[in-house]
Amino acid sequence: MVKNGFARRGWRMEVWWRDSVQLAHGEWFPCGEVRRRRKNDRCYSAGFVLADDKRGIVVASSIHAGEACGAIAIPRGAISKKRRLR
Repeated sequence: MVKNGFARRGWRMEVWWRDSVQLAHGEWFPCGEVRRRRKNDRCYSAGFVLADDKRGIVVASSIHAGEACGAIAIPRGAISKKRRLR
């Protein structure tokens, strides 16, 4: 899923994004307490861009000979900041 040859050229990017968090781990809690526990985990990923489109960004930690390892797809709505690495 290489877009515009970015992975072949080694285009790298840092991405800050928010992930969802499980609030009640299989236990029963009062609804008010569950609402108070609400938070989004801030995450950081850096890697080689395999795709960057309206759906989101796909980055891989390693690429070699047209193959990728450690890839993650980050939905566009979860991204808070991104920066191209040189």
